[in-house]
Amino acid sequence: AGATPKATTNSGTITVTGDDVPNQFGDVQVQVTVSNGTITDVKALQLPFDRRRSAEISQYVEPYLRSEALQAQSAQIDLISGATYTSDSYAHSLQSAIDKAHG
Repeated sequence: AGATPKATTNSGTITVTGDDVPNQFGDVQVQVTVSNGTITDVKALQLPFDRRRSAEISQYVEPYLRSEALQAQSAQIDLISGATYTSDSYAHSLQSAIDKAHG
């Protein structure tokens, strides 16, 4: 028998915050909403914004990473050129959230 998510609601929807995954440019943390086993939303709670360039990259790549995660329905997302560290940290935080949601 499969384990049920620890924090369920009546609608079968759960929102889980992934681990904070730091990289050399800053912290990355995502929140995932899962409804009846399907990832319905992914929101970046933290992305590198300390330097102006980091903020520009984060603002540019966040919609792509979100789209990739929703399409893949997993953390198996393509790393985005020019934002490899942020993409990798995003995937790790996403995986930890998915693990918690299915925990």
